[in-house]
Amino acid sequence: MIITPTHLTIGQLFDQQFIFRVPKYQRFYAWDSDEIDDFLEDLEQCQLARMTGNGRHHFFGGLVTVNIPFAGSARRNIEVIDGQQRLASFTMLVAQLRKALIKLESEVDKAAPDNPAKFLKDKYDALRGKYLFFQDTMKLQVHEIHRLELSNPDKAFFKVLIEEAGPDVTRDSHQLLLNAYNKIGKYLQNLVNKQATDLDKALALSRIDEVLQSDWTVIHMSTDTKQEAYMMFQVLNDRGKDLTEGELLRARTLEMLEGVQFSEKQEVVEDAWNQMLKKNSQVEDSLRAVYASVVGKRPGQATLFDQFLDQFFPMHKQPTLDDEKATKLVEQVNKLKSDFGKLEKICSGEWPYPVAPGITAWHRDRLRLLVLELKHTNCLPLLLAACNLEQKTFAEVVQILERFVFRYKIICGAHISAAQNVYYKHAVKIRNNPTNYQVKELRDDLQALLNKNTTDSFFKSSIKEMVYSDEVSNKPLKYFLMTIEHYYRWYAGGASNAPKCLDPSRVFDFANTTIEHVYAQNTATPNVAMDALVNKLGNLTFLGTGDNEAVGNKPFVQKKPIFAASGVKLNNKIAENATWDSATLEARMEELSMMAIKIFKP
Repeated sequence: MIITPTHLTIGQLFDQQFIFRVPKYQRFYAWDSDEIDDFLEDLEQCQLARMTGNGRHHFFGGLVTVNIPFAGSARRNIEVIDGQQRLASFTMLVAQLRKALIKLESEVDKAAPDNPAKFLKDKYDALRGKYLFFQDTMKLQVHEIHRLELSNPDKAFFKVLIEEAGPDVTRDSHQLLLNAYNKIGKYLQNLVNKQATDLDKALALSRIDEVLQSDWTVIHMSTDTKQEAYMMFQVLNDRGKDLTEGELLRARTLEMLEGVQFSEKQEVVEDAWNQMLKKNSQVEDSLRAVYASVVGKRPGQATLFDQFLDQFFPMHKQPTLDDEKATKLVEQVNKLKSDFGKLEKICSGEWPYPVAPGITAWHRDRLRLLVLELKHTNCLPLLLAACNLEQKTFAEVVQILERFVFRYKIICGAHISAAQNVYYKHAVKIRNNPTNYQVKELRDDLQALLNKNTTDSFFKSSIKEMVYSDEVSNKPLKYFLMTIEHYYRWYAGGASNAPKCLDPSRVFDFANTTIEHVYAQNTATPNVAMDALVNKLGNLTFLGTGDNEAVGNKPFVQKKPIFAASGVKLNNKIAENATWDSATLEARMEELSMMAIKIFKP
C-alpha cells in the first residue's frame, strides 16, 4: 500500500484542484453538538490569537483519500476515506462566513470614507470560488462543480444547505448537518455583534478566513486503489467518532460487491442500506432485534458486527463472490431492509399490516399500548417474527404479550430475562414454520412463568397496592382500568377460555382519558375515613374529558347519575351503589383484583 502524505493548511488544500467526493461505502455526517462545540472552540482560540497579531497553529489530523481520475478534465477527483466530518464542517464554516460577509456588506455605512463594503463583497466572491465551487471547462463549456459532495443520502441536502436554500430534513444525518450549520452561523453572528464598528466587524470576519488559510492544517494522505480505500475505511474513524455496526456492515457488503460485474447489485445494496441507516440512533437496536429474532439469542455487547456478518453474510469469508453468492447477498440485504421497515412501524406503535376485515382500531391500538404506553420493547424480536403470521394471529400475540407483561413485569416486578428467552424461542419457531405455528404454545410457556413468579395471590395483593399519584406517571393505573373495561363483558359472561374483548369496536383515547376519583380528592364535604382511601384503586375509575369536567369534585350523590349514563361498564357498576363509603370502596377493590386474575393471563 503506497500512501503519499502532505502537510497542508486548509487554504492550501483547497487551492489545489481537488474535487472531494464521499464514496458510497462511507458513513454519513455524524458530528453532533459536542464535536461542533469543539470545532468552534478551536476556531475561537485561533481567531483570538490572530487578534494579538500571532497566529496559532491547530492540527486537525489526517485526511485520507483515493485518487479517481476524471477523463477530459483538469480537475482532480478524490474520494474521501477519512475526514468527511472535518471537510463538511470546513465547508459549512465557509458557507456561513460568506453569509455573514454579505449580510455585513448590506449593513455598513457606505458613505463612510473607510467603509469595508468592497472588501466584504470581494471576499464573499473569492471564498465561493476557492472553497465551494470549481469552474471546470469541458468541450468548450464551463461547468460549475461543487468542491465537496457527500454520499447519496446527504448529497442533495448538503448542496441545498450550502446554497442557503432551506432544505427539507428527512433523516438523522440531515438534522446533524443542519444543527452544525446553524451553530456555526450563530457563532459568527455573535462574533460580529461583539465588535463596535463596521471596520472591526469586517476585520473579525477576515480573521476567520486567515485561520483557514494559514493556521488550520491537515496531513493529506492519498492512495490510488479502491481496494486499499475499503480496507482503510474500516480501520479509520473521524476524530474519535466510532463507526457504528450499521455503517461497518454497509461498507463490508458494498466492498464484497465491488467490481464492474456487480455494479447494479451494489447500487441496490447501497440504496437499501441508505434507507436502513436514515435513523442512526435506532440502527444498533434494530440490528440486535433482527439478530435475536432470527438466531434466538442476543448478540454479544461488543461483537454485534462480527456475529451479524457471520450469520447473515457468511459469503464474506470468501475472497471473491460468484454471481450466485452476490445474488444471495442482495436478497439478504433486502430482507434486512424489510425487517427494518416492520420494526420502524412497530416501534412507533403503527400496525405493520394493511387494514383487513376483522382487525379493528381496537386491535391496532393494543400494539401501541404495548410498545409506547407500557414501553415493553423486549418483545420486539418476537413481534418482528410474528409479522410472518396471519394478521389475526399477530393481533392475538400482541394481546397475549400486553396482558402478560403488565402482570409479570409492571405489577409483580419479575425479571424480564426469563420472558425474553421465551420470546426468542418462539421467534425462531415462527420463522422456521409460520404456517404451522401454534399460539397455544406461547400461552403455555408464558403461563408457566406466571405460575412460577407471579402467583394469583401475589398478583392480587400487588394489584390492591396500586394507588393514584400526583408525582409519578399513572399510566399503569389507566391501562389497568381501561383493559378491565374492555374485558368486562367476557368476565361477566363467565370468563371461560382465553380472555377476549367482546366489543372491539370501542377504542378509548388513552392520552386524553383521565382517571377519576369517585370520592373526590378535593370534596366540599370531607370524610376523614375516606380521605385516607382517596387514592386507592377501589376509589378510581376513568372518564372522557367532557365527563370529567361534569363530575369534578361533586359528592357521590351528584356523580351517580353521570356514572349511570356513562358508556363505561365500570362506571355503571359504581352507580348501582346507594352510597359510597369505605366498605363499598374496599368491596370494589376486591372485585377489581379478582377480575384482574382472570383477565391478565396469556
